[in-house]
Amino acid sequence: MGCTERTLAPESEAPSPCTAMGCTESMLAPKSKIKLVDEIGTEQEGKNFVFYKKTRAVVKHGFYGGGAKVRCPSNHGMTAGISAEIIQGIASACSTRECEECEVSLEAVDGFYHCKECSNYKCPKCARKQIGLPVVDDCEENPIELEAGDILMAWPEISDNIFIHHVIMFTGGLEHEPEVGMDLNCPPGVEMWSANTIESTALEKGVEFWWYPSKSFFARDRYEKTAKLCASLGEDDCPGVCEIPQPVKVLLHPLRPEFGGPGVDDALLASSIQEAAQKSNKYGYGTFASAAKGNIKDLLHLTNYLKESNYPTDAHRAQLYVEIVASWERSPICSSVPIKVWQKYFVQLGPTPEEAVQNILKYMPVLCHQTSPSQLTEILSHHGWVLDDSFEP
Repeated sequence: MGCTERTLAPESEAPSPCTAMGCTESMLAPKSKIKLVDEIGTEQEGKNFVFYKKTRAVVKHGFYGGGAKVRCPSNHGMTAGISAEIIQGIASACSTRECEECEVSLEAVDGFYHCKECSNYKCPKCARKQIGLPVVDDCEENPIELEAGDILMAWPEISDNIFIHHVIMFTGGLEHEPEVGMDLNCPPGVEMWSANTIESTALEKGVEFWWYPSKSFFARDRYEKTAKLCASLGEDDCPGVCEIPQPVKVLLHPLRPEFGGPGVDDALLASSIQEAAQKSNKYGYGTFASAAKGNIKDLLHLTNYLKESNYPTDAHRAQLYVEIVASWERSPICSSVPIKVWQKYFVQLGPTPEEAVQNILKYMPVLCHQTSPSQLTEILSHHGWVLDDSFEP
């Protein structure tokens, strides 16, 4: 597979974006644990590549600033996708999607990667063979290492055969809950894990603000390689149990050192979460309608996300900054939460509005009142975010 050990920025080469942004080596993954993959290689080569240490493996182009990128056999970058909210019924009935590697049929409930140039698809399980995902405590048997700022998408049934992805943001990492698993009589091979989360929903609200913080509980089936949201515990210590456990997907943020990112200031991100929650508004059905219009535009190939090329000057970016801040005041939908939090994080990170906008265009280039869960998934996959349809590495 052509794997080689390399330092972060050899003197003979230009510094990586991480170093250029002023990151110290202590903020990055240890040099001894970073391996750069020179080429994708075959499936068997991928399996042979130091599998038990793949937690710190990153693809070469990803290490230099692009995140872990899934590619088709023709080496084109693939775009992550989930069923679009407004057309999911049509998509489910007419779908002929099939993974080009394992030939599994991809249903409306499934996440996928799509090469628009070759018109082929890859399931997340096959996509994971190309990229190294970090796992809890670097232990092969554990689930992937989720962090504050990562995005969870549950797939609840809101009516007969009508499903819409619901976006929830992680505010902390996964923790093993063996006692809860015993209390719930989980079958062999099924583990209970929990994580602190926050969301905007029309059904619940927090004690002090509109957004709803809670501890979410997940059933992870190591053999079926699935993860399902099964319960939550709110601030009032009143548990809510899903009548039918909900399959989940996750989007992993690209600021991880393992993906070539600059790392995250955990205290600053926590402050951004708290500030965004304190100033949160009631769930907005009008905002949902606005995001649905965006889905129609996508069908017409009129994508309206914030492309860096559309903001070439300081004046353009200054105006965009005003628009972004104004969008935070709109009533939220579920997908507004991670958008607003990450954009606030970059504004606080600064040190200037100009640099904040540049980071927003790089990592979270959407407006929080115009973006549906399916749009968020597709756009973020162009900016280094990684889609996984379970907690498996």
